[in-house]
Amino acid sequence: MGSGRLRHQPPLVLFIAANVLFATGLIVHAFLYNFYLEALGVSAEGMGHAAAALTAGSLVTLLPGGVLADRAGPRTTVITGSLVLTVGLCFGAFVTTPLAAFCAAVVAGMGSGLWRVAMAPVLMRLTQASTRARAFAWNIGLLAAWNGAGVWVGGAAVTWLEARWGLPRLTALRATLLVGAAGSAASFFLYRALRLSADPSTPEMPATPSTPADSHTARATLPLIGLLTVWLIGPALCSQFLNIFFSHVHRLAIERIGLLFAAASWCWALAVLASGELATRVGVRRVLFASMLAFAPAIWGLSLAAHVGLAVALYFVQGLIAPLATPLIDQWLLGQVPADRQGVVSSWRQVAADVSAMVGASLGGHLLAATSFHTLFVVAGSIAFVGALGIMLSPRARPRR
Repeated sequence: MGSGRLRHQPPLVLFIAANVLFATGLIVHAFLYNFYLEALGVSAEGMGHAAAALTAGSLVTLLPGGVLADRAGPRTTVITGSLVLTVGLCFGAFVTTPLAAFCAAVVAGMGSGLWRVAMAPVLMRLTQASTRARAFAWNIGLLAAWNGAGVWVGGAAVTWLEARWGLPRLTALRATLLVGAAGSAASFFLYRALRLSADPSTPEMPATPSTPADSHTARATLPLIGLLTVWLIGPALCSQFLNIFFSHVHRLAIERIGLLFAAASWCWALAVLASGELATRVGVRRVLFASMLAFAPAIWGLSLAAHVGLAVALYFVQGLIAPLATPLIDQWLLGQVPADRQGVVSSWRQVAADVSAMVGASLGGHLLAATSFHTLFVVAGSIAFVGALGIMLSPRARPRR
């Protein structure tokens, strides 16, 4: 499809399609890169360093990405992110040393960080209040569904290249990683065709400079983001250990755990899509607060579930909360600030997500090693409950007249 034809596509459809393409390389990389490093002879410790490098690269660009989105426009930011990500993913598919793999991961993470910051501001500009909840939900829901499909396709592609073409494991992995990178590269053309201004023939214009009052409004969201970080630490404490929970506590085979997790991911994607309709009807704030409060009882129940059937049901509920809350948090926070400050607030929100993930995973590991799954889940639920109550009682969380 040529650039001229792309420009006549509905902007929202074009943007969500571009996001799906952008995520393709990240999905394939996340699933296959440890196998690629293993084929190179890199240790498990090195694999962990590569994953940390990806997160570090993202953190490097989150705050500058917010400034770029406010000054140059979020469209420019996602275009830049697609180019940086493609360079990092292609570089990562050809590296042969651990140091080079870490450097490639940092570059790819930088592109991912720019994309994450700009995604919500673009959606805010493409939607009206009456359609916003559906648009945010469909964006996250389709990305979640594509994640499941991308993992399956990536694994199947490596197997097919080995069996059908007789390629060595390393070559098959490299080829699949490059195909994923090509998907991310294709998002560049869709982002370029996107127009956020009223006139499709004119380029996107940055928002007008913010006033001191606007800056104060943006800074006023910092307490909410701090409380959000506390809430996010709750799910982050236990999310990395749920696979071994089902293996050690309920004695499920790894194959059955994988099937359970894959099926749950698809169900969560459908639930996120449905949440857009619910938020449109009853309000984003109400659905967000209800979902935040639901995590603590679900994870507390999981800590006590003796029967595997009940544990699976509670696993589904607690795991649904994060993908359900993500689009609601974005539109709720960004809806409280002027358009020319949404990039900065989005960057703060993404920093909260990354910091909580890193802190939660580290503390969760120490807590599990020292105590038990029961204690880990109780602590996770308690922290999330405190964070949710803090957000709900905050003056900034009250409905605006």
